[in-house]
Amino acid sequence: MRAASVPTHWPFVRGECAALARALTHDRCPLGPPEQWPPTLRMLIDMMMPSQAEIVLFWGQDYVAFYNDTYAPTIGNKHPAAFGRPAREHWSELWDDLQPLLDRVLHFGETVAAQDRPFRINRHGQMEDVFFDISYSPVREHDGRICGVLCIVKETTARVNATRRLAASEAHLREMEEQWRLAQAAGGVGVFVLDIPADTVTASPGFFRAFGLPAHAAPVPSSMLETLKVPGEAEGMSDTRSRSDGSAPLDVEYRIRRADDGRLRWIWRRAEIVRDSTGTPLLMRGVVQDVTVRHLAQATLRESEARFRALAQAVPNQVWTAGPDGALDWVNQQVLDYTGARPDELLGHRWLATLHPEDHASMRAAWARACTGLTSYSTELRLRRYDGRWRWQLVRAQPVQGGDGSVRWIGTTTDIEDQKAAQAQLEAMNSTLAQRVEERTRDRDRLWQLSTDVMVIADLGGRILHVNPAWYAVLGWREEELLGGQLLDYSHPEDLAAAEREFERLAQGIPTLRYEGRMRHRDGSYRTLSWTAVPDAPYLHAVGRDVTALRESEARLRHSQKMEAIGQLTGGIAHDFNNMLQGITGAIEVMRRRVAKGQTDGLERFMDSATQSAHRAASLVQRLLAFSRRQSLDPKPLDVNHLVRSMEEMLRRTLGEHVRLDVALDTQACTAVGDESQLESAILNLAINARDAMPSGGLLRIATAHLAVKDGEMEPLRPGHYVRITVADTGSGMPRDVLAKAFDPFFTTKPIGQGTGLGLSMVYGFAQQSGGHVRIDSVPDQGTHVDLYLPCSNEPPTEQPAASRDAGRPLATEGEVVLLVEDDPGVRLLVREVLVDLGYQTLEAADGPSALPILQSNRRIDLLVSDVGLPGLNGRQVAEIARQQRPGLQVLFMTGYAARAAIRSEFLAPGMDMIAKPFAIEELIERIRAMVGRGPTER
Repeated sequence: MRAASVPTHWPFVRGECAALARALTHDRCPLGPPEQWPPTLRMLIDMMMPSQAEIVLFWGQDYVAFYNDTYAPTIGNKHPAAFGRPAREHWSELWDDLQPLLDRVLHFGETVAAQDRPFRINRHGQMEDVFFDISYSPVREHDGRICGVLCIVKETTARVNATRRLAASEAHLREMEEQWRLAQAAGGVGVFVLDIPADTVTASPGFFRAFGLPAHAAPVPSSMLETLKVPGEAEGMSDTRSRSDGSAPLDVEYRIRRADDGRLRWIWRRAEIVRDSTGTPLLMRGVVQDVTVRHLAQATLRESEARFRALAQAVPNQVWTAGPDGALDWVNQQVLDYTGARPDELLGHRWLATLHPEDHASMRAAWARACTGLTSYSTELRLRRYDGRWRWQLVRAQPVQGGDGSVRWIGTTTDIEDQKAAQAQLEAMNSTLAQRVEERTRDRDRLWQLSTDVMVIADLGGRILHVNPAWYAVLGWREEELLGGQLLDYSHPEDLAAAEREFERLAQGIPTLRYEGRMRHRDGSYRTLSWTAVPDAPYLHAVGRDVTALRESEARLRHSQKMEAIGQLTGGIAHDFNNMLQGITGAIEVMRRRVAKGQTDGLERFMDSATQSAHRAASLVQRLLAFSRRQSLDPKPLDVNHLVRSMEEMLRRTLGEHVRLDVALDTQACTAVGDESQLESAILNLAINARDAMPSGGLLRIATAHLAVKDGEMEPLRPGHYVRITVADTGSGMPRDVLAKAFDPFFTTKPIGQGTGLGLSMVYGFAQQSGGHVRIDSVPDQGTHVDLYLPCSNEPPTEQPAASRDAGRPLATEGEVVLLVEDDPGVRLLVREVLVDLGYQTLEAADGPSALPILQSNRRIDLLVSDVGLPGLNGRQVAEIARQQRPGLQVLFMTGYAARAAIRSEFLAPGMDMIAKPFAIEELIERIRAMVGRGPTER
């Protein structure tokens, strides 16, 4: 069952990405334009487009990417090319990292989340290391099937870089302090005694090493040290005057330039003044130490902290630092802006006033776990924003341990309220979809159990996997008898080939619509089922409806209609034939009576009447054969334009002066294939019908045109080239009910005696038998338009030889022999008399078997004249046997009707000809004259 349409308003969402979605096409997006998208996809895009969170939706097996405006800056110059395209195309540099995450969600339904997940991305033409907080969730269709992956991301590159720089600075500081401790342990402290009155210094080797001087055992002048002082640092060192009056600084740090390498070093000095009894300074004694490493470490720490604070102010995240007990000692401007509080309202533990009361316990538990193991701290909690609203935050912190073992925490706070809302919407949607799936599953199961149509699930090879209970009700088979069997095993043997073709189509992904086949009932009988099947690899789902009773009813209806049509046809034939036979038999009876009385004057009038009635009967038979497509045609290449031009004068006389004739011939019209006489008759019939429809005058237009027909363009015409002959009039036209019966035999709207109702039937039959078609359109009071289509020929038109008219004398030369085979005694008598009158020796046979001994004898035979429809061996078989004995024997067939002789070119071999009954004696004489002596004679 298809999912109900999901209302969506996303086409009206504003934004660049929403506009991109509306503009997607088949060429741009593998999923096609938006109106073809599944409702679930449209709902998700409706949800994500206006969101302030960075959201990416990867849809389907190709992970076609859709994202909102908030996410677009994250992928840099990949936007907008990446929108609506498979992710592999535009995330190629990180596809090896990204695909496993997406596969876990799409194929296994996992929810994947990661913090500070690194990706290497080509952004603005260069590769960068970028970090994200990511959350991947499965998107499910109404049937529970996972159809996509929803990704909510937050770039954390700035925060990660800030944390890394701060950690590096702290590490460098610890390294410097360690070096200072090692230097101190290695004896980096020097001891000195300064004789103030003598202004000389006696010191330990460590003292001299600190100043880059060689060790001296004897006292050295203090001026040697003063020369090493850095200008501007004099106040940090003692001089002669300050030492003499006791005002020299005793605990001081100053810089010197070492005597040996000239490097600047920091010296720390701690001393005391030894005075005499009068208080006069005598000695200054103390220690010195090179503390350059400590100074550098402190400078690095100050620089690192300055950089951290500047960076923390620049990044969009809320950044803070805290002591080991969680008391804040610094926050950046983003924290102040978000909370709307002053620094003194947040520092220390006062920040807890902004924490939601329900989250205190979870916060303390997470903090305790992090402090116990000195591991990273991460939790979600609600904080009060400047507008008083509680919003969810992602709070994370990293411990940084100082050289003295103290711990500080550096943390960030990120607003994830929109992400949480999106996640809740997704969970609600999935819950709704799951409920719908459950409801529709119940509906499907109920339909499966209660349906009166047979249902089956099978593999593409036809092996039965599941069936519904209707199989027992319709076909008598129980489920356990069917499972594992082949569907084809239950098909009727005559339907097996068609059923196999349907399975091949299903394997190619083509659905089956209304395929009918007979299926075996358990009792051995067969039922006709109409099947609808759809492939869903590797399975197929099929529903079969029992139409046995319907088809039997239709068959009875068709039989009834057939009998009604036969009754109508035979009634029409009986009416017309009785009239014609009356004209023939009546004329013959009158002539017999007058001859008996010796009255021979005026007999020609009755002979002409009988002849006319016979011709009318012959014409009626030809029209019936044409309608039934059983007349004997002689299709040849013919120039339709030439034929119409040759008929033009005759048509003008037939139409009369009140009807104007317009002939428009297309010079591009090709040569057609057809029987010339039948085409002339068809055009003449259509012209006469048009004339009768315009009693007050009008326009008759006859036109030709070339037409190329494509496959399925104009049923039932096959693809190819055709000549179209159009006969259109401006007459009275036909209403719809009359137009529907126009081609029916014996249907006419003309008064009794003015039409047989077979004219259009003959045209229709001729067109169908010639491989063409005829169409008729008519509008009352506007006229009728008839199009006759004949297939084109690749050969030039056939030239017709002029007939000879010399029937006044015998045609046979001495000894010429004709074998006549005819089962009708009357026809045999007539033809024999004609042959004798022409001077031919005539041999007779009443049927094929009687003719064979004559043909197999040594007697001379110059021409075989045979009826086609003989009992036993037909005329064509007799001719074949005759030519085995007498190759090249000329054969003239006579036919009143023969199904196999309907197309002469297919029935006749070289040296054969055909004449249709009833024929004129002159026509028979012309055919015999043309054939005797034309080919070799076997004796």
